[in-house]
Amino acid sequence: MTNTPMPPPDPRNVQGMILRGYTHPYSCHMLFTFAGKPGAAGFIRALLPYVQSAQDWGDDKPARMLNISLTYNGIVTFEPALAGQFPTEFQQGPWSQGSQASLGDTGPSDPSLWWNGYAKDAIHCIVHVYGMTADALDSLVATVSQAAQANGVSEFLPLKSGSGRLEEYAPLRDFIHFGYHDGIDNPALGWPPDPASTDPSDANNFLIGYPGSAFSPGPETGAAGKFAKDGCYNAFRILYQDVKAFDQFLTDNAPKVVAAIGGSQDQAMEWLAAKLVGRWRNGSPLILSPDAPDPKTSDATKFGYSGDTAALKCPFAAHSRVANPRDEPTFPGTDTPVPRLLRRGMPYGAPPAPPDYDGERGLIGLFLCGALAGQFEQLYSWINVNNFSDVFSPNLDTQDALIANRIPPPASDPSFTIPVPNGNPIKIPSLPQFIVTRGTAYGLLPSMATLRSLAGT
Repeated sequence: MTNTPMPPPDPRNVQGMILRGYTHPYSCHMLFTFAGKPGAAGFIRALLPYVQSAQDWGDDKPARMLNISLTYNGIVTFEPALAGQFPTEFQQGPWSQGSQASLGDTGPSDPSLWWNGYAKDAIHCIVHVYGMTADALDSLVATVSQAAQANGVSEFLPLKSGSGRLEEYAPLRDFIHFGYHDGIDNPALGWPPDPASTDPSDANNFLIGYPGSAFSPGPETGAAGKFAKDGCYNAFRILYQDVKAFDQFLTDNAPKVVAAIGGSQDQAMEWLAAKLVGRWRNGSPLILSPDAPDPKTSDATKFGYSGDTAALKCPFAAHSRVANPRDEPTFPGTDTPVPRLLRRGMPYGAPPAPPDYDGERGLIGLFLCGALAGQFEQLYSWINVNNFSDVFSPNLDTQDALIANRIPPPASDPSFTIPVPNGNPIKIPSLPQFIVTRGTAYGLLPSMATLRSLAGT
């Protein structure tokens, strides 16, 4: 006897970025504060014709389109009766003590420094605008801006440089400022054959309102459950990338690599960069291409780490191994699956021109999930302290080598160990802070039906 299959969601009711990764080379992510419900409704109503659903567009790719995220404060501006009906971490925000226990934003990443001085809870709405050309993007950004002005909705600018807006740096495309190929591996978003499926890559772990998720998405009942149905949470995180610190780290530590395994300074720097991430900068995973990058494996996703028990190919703390341990044991004695996130990131800011590293640059990160605490925050806590399995690492206090916030010892161990065949491991006592959080907001990407209801249409 089998369970009755769950009916899949109607893609026409789901905002597009949830179920499909866009390839539009231009984007802008605009932040707004509502003054009240009438103006907020008018603003959403003006944008509705441009909101892209997940329906297949075939060969007719839209030249311009947008999606809309609402924060908890934005939602209760529309529906005060929904106050208190959403998960605690969504209500309290990513700056709250509970969320920061996982996110660990300290020092230059402290929430008091976020958003260029604007109040952390001032974000009510994020409009994600996409264009196939710069002109297409600019015209829709202008439309959004005009709709805001006409409805008394205030835009605030989170960056101190350029336009102040979070605009994609299109020439980098699928690369980040540290030089790595990005956006290689995302959950498959299959539809489970029955509610008993526990595959963390299934779409019911990302869309709210469907049974079977291991991560407790919600709300699922009552007025809030109806509001959130077919929606998805968006952990919107702006991450400055300190390219100067990164380049200096490679330069300073390459001689240790040369002494241990030979080669030139340049070869040692590339080898070290690969060990930090678990992939060569072209995307080749160290598990499949341990000695050199290979174009044939640059987009590879079918591999595991269980055969690399001594981390001779890929260090335990390498970013890709921490963020997705794949077939390695985690949570000994339980059946909790490894969380997955949908990543919709894009670079912002122009690359540096060494020796000049001045300028603001980094990653606009959209991390989509059905449960902020069970997926996004759980995974980020592992990034900051690799303590999620006593099998995974010999030192359970180590940190993700690239993106962890360097939480001071003894709460974490900022060292980085690279095992070397037939020799003593290379140990770097303290990793720099390569990433600085410029801001984080928790939003909900509501369904198309919910957006129409909010707009009064």
